[in-house]
Amino acid sequence: MKERIAYATLVGLVAYAAVATDLYLPALPAIVDEFNVSEAQGQLTLSLFMLGMAVGQLFFGPLSDFYGRLPVVTVGTVFFIATSVACAAAPSMEFMWVTRFIQGLAASSGPVIARAIVSDRYHGPRAAQVMSMLGAAMAVIPLIAPTIGSWILVVFDWRATYLALAVFAIAVLLGLRQFQESAPAIGQGGVDIGRIFRLFSRCLSTMRFIGYQICGTATYSAILAYLSTVAFFMRDVFELPSQYFGYAFAISVAGFMVGALLCSRLVMRLGTNPTMTIGVVLTLLAAIVQWWAAPGGSANISLLAVSSWGLFFGIGLTSANAAMGAISLFPQSVGAASAVFGFIHATVAAIAGFIAGQLYDGTLVPTATIMLICAAIGLLGVPLARGSRIPEHLN
Repeated sequence: MKERIAYATLVGLVAYAAVATDLYLPALPAIVDEFNVSEAQGQLTLSLFMLGMAVGQLFFGPLSDFYGRLPVVTVGTVFFIATSVACAAAPSMEFMWVTRFIQGLAASSGPVIARAIVSDRYHGPRAAQVMSMLGAAMAVIPLIAPTIGSWILVVFDWRATYLALAVFAIAVLLGLRQFQESAPAIGQGGVDIGRIFRLFSRCLSTMRFIGYQICGTATYSAILAYLSTVAFFMRDVFELPSQYFGYAFAISVAGFMVGALLCSRLVMRLGTNPTMTIGVVLTLLAAIVQWWAAPGGSANISLLAVSSWGLFFGIGLTSANAAMGAISLFPQSVGAASAVFGFIHATVAAIAGFIAGQLYDGTLVPTATIMLICAAIGLLGVPLARGSRIPEHLN
């Protein structure tokens, strides 16, 4: 029972970003209406959250190396609860922007430390397999979160979605009591945040790390472009009532869940790099189809649904392999390497989401174009990740 609770808690930690974005997506138009702002200004609540996610990882990673994974992630979770309540009480959009950024800082403790815990306990394809299994289980949350958010909006109002986030984090906080510390060298070497910045140069001079970073970040950026505008184009293009938003969104997210589940099997047979390559190629093919179908809007709704599913499926095959492949290159600095990967990952994705929000024109075309560009860039990372000589544990 304790092991199951610990596993569920790890899923919750990895899912901080997903639940903090997907649960409130159906409410985004209502937030925009209440504060009388534009769609682009409303979208900033997502980009600023992701920017906070990026910055926070730079600090939570090395802090967890020195103080231990559990005390650091506990502090982050408490702050996540507090900022969720603050968002629920927001009196203005400006206040919402500030609190969402701080909420992102707090939420960053979840995935960066979850990745570090997995890397502490597992290695090579097994680590990627565990992350894939966590990703598949975590995908259940964005699968159901928009539907829950839609019905919260129907029964209550948008503020209740943030109170639901607080309840989710309280459950994670209780689950953390089942964990045993896994950090290998607590209290050794001091807290050296500067080591993160020094590690940036090491990471960015390692071609394979750059390759994994490009594959993981570019494909995830395609998702952020989609998330940044989906609440608006579901309403504007497909005229979908808010209570049905979650069901439509679930079709796409189901693709990620299936991809992550398949990844957990494929990676043990094929290895990290071949599985990731398949995922990146499938992501690009789906993005091409979606870009081609986008000008037709609602006339191509079936094709757009299939291509969205395929795009999320490809990213499900890519994400865990890219993250664990990059982090495994620095076994003596797992927390710091996870922070570097996560910072770049979230920052670039936030920029892609911001651009999608700014270019949104009531059609699918700008979003589909950005997703295609991101997927194409992701393919460029494959040969760099493979390198001229690939360690046996990654092949």
